[in-house]
Formats: sequence, structure tokens, C-alpha cells
Amino acid sequence: MINLVQTLETCWYVSPPWGEEIPPLEVSLLEKVYVTTTKSFGYCCGVEWSAKGWNYEIVSSNDNLTVLGREIIGTGNLQLVTKEKPVFELGELVEFRFYGDGPPARIVQGIQLINDCWFYSVEWMSPGISEKGVASGEEKMGQASYPTDPPSTQTSIPKKPAPFSKPFPRDEVFTSRDSIARVTDYDLERVRL
Repeated sequence: MINLVQTLETCWYVSPPWGEEIPPLEVSLLEKVYVTTTKSFGYCCGVEWSAKGWNYEIVSSNDNLTVLGREIIGTGNLQLVTKEKPVFELGELVEFRFYGDGPPARIVQGIQLINDCWFYSVEWMSPGISEKGVASGEEKMGQASYPTDPPSTQTSIPKKPAPFSKPFPRDEVFTSRDSIARVTDYDLERVRL
């Protein structure tokens, strides 16, 4: 019998969040850019997919900025801050060595240069949902959730949630940005097809 949960997880991990075709980047990694919101120059040291599109990490005057593509203008000049090129590409299918109980296949959703080392963003946790609509994996992340019954039907006083926690909306799938891991090329292997 086929393990449908594992098949579903595999499909989740290998389905790009951006759809069928990877959207083009506004600027290249290590390209000198002008940030329109701060009116300053810097260079692109990272890019990562978000629900709003590509987020760009810009180093500007010893400060890191995270901006959307519409907030930067590329100059076409590359800053040679490292000799090493990234081992993996955005959208590349890789195997995550520390995949736990799920399938090992993942998609590279971001690349960042931090202290002369390349880091790659991959999902380490798939979404889950319980019968009552409370996200599975929520407890693993150390977050509390409010009771799912309305206050009028509760027989006891609910416990106060942990600091910095927030209620998880009912009937929604867990898709937190906390499911993204930033790993080195040691943690990933190229998938051989």
C-alpha cells in the first residue's frame, strides 16, 4: 500500500512556491544596487522567495536591508566580495541531509552570502492541519494556541499563551516562514536524475 502522507509531503517539497516557472530576478547576486527607499547604494548579498515575490538582502553602509524588487535599481556592476560561487541555484532540486521523518527532496528557495559563506533556504517542515484546524507542528515550535471552543462553551479558564505567541486561526494550514531553514552546501546534496 502506498504511503499517501509521504507522497503528499514529497509533492509539497518539490512543488515550487512560485508556480511552474521561476520568476526572473530584478538584480543578480553580488550586483551593486541603488535602494530607492533609503536613497543609498549597496550590493545584493541574498535573495529569498516570499509570498510577495523575491526579497533581496542588501548590504549598504554596514547595514543589512531586506527589500522587494521594486525598491531597488540594479547598476549592472558586480561586487567581487568572494571568490566562491554558490554551489546550488535558485529552484534547484536538492536532497536535505537532515530531513527527519519526511522525504529528503527539497527546492532551493533562497541564497544568501553571510560572512563569506553561501547559505541556501529550504523548507524543513511541511504544513499540517489537525481535525479541529489547529496546525500540527505548532507545539514543536514552542508556540501556544488558544482553545478552539468559543468562550461561552468553555468550562474552565483558558491558560494564558506563552509570551510572543499568537493564536492560530481556525481551519488554516500551517505555512509559517519558520518552516524555512538556512543551510550550507554541506547539508544538501545535488539530486541526480
